Amino acid sequence: MNKRGFLQKNWRQTDAERARRSLAAWYNSHARDLPWRLTPSLYGTWLSEIMLQQTRVDTGIPKWHLFQELFPTVNDLAQASEAEVMKAWEGLGYYRRARLLHKAAKVIASQGRFPDNRQGWLALPGVGPYTSAAIASIGLGEPVAAVDGNVQRVMSRWAGVTAPVDSKPGAQIIQEVADDWLDPDRPGDHNQAVMELGALVCSPKHPRCIECPARSTCASADSPDMWSVLPNKTPKRKAARWELAWHVAHHGNQVVAIQRPDTGVWATLWAFPEQAPTFPTAPSHTLIPEVVHVLTHKRIHARMEGTAMSSAEALHAWAKEVNGVVMTWEECEAKAWPRLATKVWPQLKAACMAHN
Repeated sequence: MNKRGFLQKNWRQTDAERARRSLAAWYNSHARDLPWRLTPSLYGTWLSEIMLQQTRVDTGIPKWHLFQELFPTVNDLAQASEAEVMKAWEGLGYYRRARLLHKAAKVIASQGRFPDNRQGWLALPGVGPYTSAAIASIGLGEPVAAVDGNVQRVMSRWAGVTAPVDSKPGAQIIQEVADDWLDPDRPGDHNQAVMELGALVCSPKHPRCIECPARSTCASADSPDMWSVLPNKTPKRKAARWELAWHVAHHGNQVVAIQRPDTGVWATLWAFPEQAPTFPTAPSHTLIPEVVHVLTHKRIHARMEGTAMSSAEALHAWAKEVNGVVMTWEECEAKAWPRLATKVWPQLKAACMAHN
């Protein structure tokens, strides 16, 4: 390393130590009383880290409590059916996380213990570099820096990292800065503090620099020209438009539902058929106004069409034709459905019942 590089690195480390000390004091006063912090355990930490991937904390908290109630131990989770786990997960989205969580629980149960280091956690289904570092530092005290989206934002702004943080070079720089910041004596508290700083102060659009404990050493402090473009990320591809039509064939309190394939969007979740009944005795009717629902790479424009079938026999015949199942609304509600359905469920049910 040349002399300039050596001086730059030492300068960064010196400022990182100052920022770390200020951050620790700030965290002691501002840390939120989150349930997995109040009653810490490896199981609870693991659940929280999986649930909070691409999910807001206020959405994750009630689900964390629900999982603790339904599956108090990892063995309970491992022994549950996939359908039970998926139903409990309903509303968190990105259902692949739930399936991998369930698979990992089976692995842990079969081994008879939780992994005791980061590499052991990294070997489990659904656990990547960030999650393994977070669990190992928080639950095991292993001195590793955990880098998630909040940490990327804080590190890139603090160090003025202009390389895309989702590129290999940019990610490496961010990791180096995070390693400089790391408190090896309190790695779990430290990682949570950086994440808390990103969540509460160094927000994506309007960071509150005046409240930031790292303000005096931050390259972007009080500089909209900097924090408005950092972290730099590779432009996302535009979400594809999906024109979706769900056809709800109903009679009395019963409807036809189908279970989606094992792969693809909403894998194994329940939904309504996407084709209209071929032998209706009444014209189809629009149940509710078009619903717009956004997934990671899809923007769904969903129409909900209903057909009142003439009899229970006709309803069952249609179910057989589409490989569906006739269920009551209450039985449907016990299954795991996409968020698209659950957010309009009361209106959908009421509209069908009104057209019987």
